[in-house]
Amino acid sequence: MNFGSRSAVPFLPRRATPLGRLVVANALSSVGDGARLAALPLLAATVTHDVLWVSAVAAAGRAAWLPAPIIGTLVDRVPARRSLVGADLARCAVLTVLCAGVATGRMPVALLMSAAFLCGIAEVFFDSAAQAVVPRLAADQELERANAHIIAAQITGTGFLGPPLGAALWAVGRPWPFAVDALTFLVSALLLRGLTAHAPTGWRERGARAERGVAGLLRGTWSGVRLLAQDRVLRRLMLVVAVLGVGQQAVYAVLVVYVEGRLGLPPWGYGLMLVAAALGSLAGARAAPGTARRLGTARSLVVSLTVSALGYLVVAVVPWWPLVAVMLAVNSAAVVLWNVCTVSLRQRLAPPHMLGRVTSGYRLAAWGTMPVGAALGGVLAGHVGPGAPWAAAGLLLLGCLPLLYRMPSPERSDDPGTEGAAQSAEDEQAPPA
Repeated sequence: MNFGSRSAVPFLPRRATPLGRLVVANALSSVGDGARLAALPLLAATVTHDVLWVSAVAAAGRAAWLPAPIIGTLVDRVPARRSLVGADLARCAVLTVLCAGVATGRMPVALLMSAAFLCGIAEVFFDSAAQAVVPRLAADQELERANAHIIAAQITGTGFLGPPLGAALWAVGRPWPFAVDALTFLVSALLLRGLTAHAPTGWRERGARAERGVAGLLRGTWSGVRLLAQDRVLRRLMLVVAVLGVGQQAVYAVLVVYVEGRLGLPPWGYGLMLVAAALGSLAGARAAPGTARRLGTARSLVVSLTVSALGYLVVAVVPWWPLVAVMLAVNSAAVVLWNVCTVSLRQRLAPPHMLGRVTSGYRLAAWGTMPVGAALGGVLAGHVGPGAPWAAAGLLLLGCLPLLYRMPSPERSDDPGTEGAAQSAEDEQAPPA
């Protein structure tokens, strides 16, 4: 991977590494995302006082993950730089239009929903391409560290810097949070515009032989689905992350009610719990590479799942707010360890020319189950008790531990889990039907 001799962004060192540029680009856009995520619900509430429409705006952004497998196929068929820069510029354009609408006072709910959905689609493109390009920027033994740096940058932006910035900018003027978000994406695109990642081995040949049009897109998407279904390791990880999404959302969907009702804290208590969780995530990102190196991937995944499950169960039994804050921090650190290990594992197991599809399919499993978890948490808290979502989340995760039993090593070339990958790679190169 090469960059031009001159830096496109003044504050970036001229000799900045490609991976460093990717990390900085993620950090900048995450700050803007955090500002937008804080301001968008406020904007929706001023445009319409109907809670149904306010929730519809939030749902539109999440719905963008539904076509993720198809987007992953497109990511696999174009150079990484084009996907990354194009996604940034698309979000910059959408937010510029949104900013103009806010400034002029012409802001129908349909525009808000469209902006949220289009930004979500671009986010799927960017995230899938960013994870797919990391193995071309870092050595195999450095994947955990590289992924941890990217995750830490995202947590810092969306968890710490972005939301307070968005709230402050909203107080100054309603268009400003969206203008700043558009600017962060523009700067991110400038950072990445010199990205000339070398395509995976055989990428050009596969791209030339791939079917064109809708039929080719569907066939490529199906080969990605087959890979995820046939690869034993990827299939197990998808099942576990789906349950992890259910458990996490079952807790966080009713966390504000739990904090104010069961713990008896004032409104600032909810913010305190979120800060504790964010601090735990940063600590987890810092510790994850060393933990994975000492314990190995398989044991790290077991530790992560076990710690998360026990943290939920402790809160279900002992509703004491200092302990709850500590458990949320510990749980978040364990989740980040899971994320770092599974991202690196997918990057090692998946054929390079199919990593976009593997990433988007996996993320769909994680995000697609979250509404189910939110609904489950509400039902359990309302009909059983405020501690029930925590207990259910812990028990669900403990029930997933057998899926991690005897997880094979990704470094082994004779790994049985790679049989599906090989077959799907052959299908991808098949002539048009």
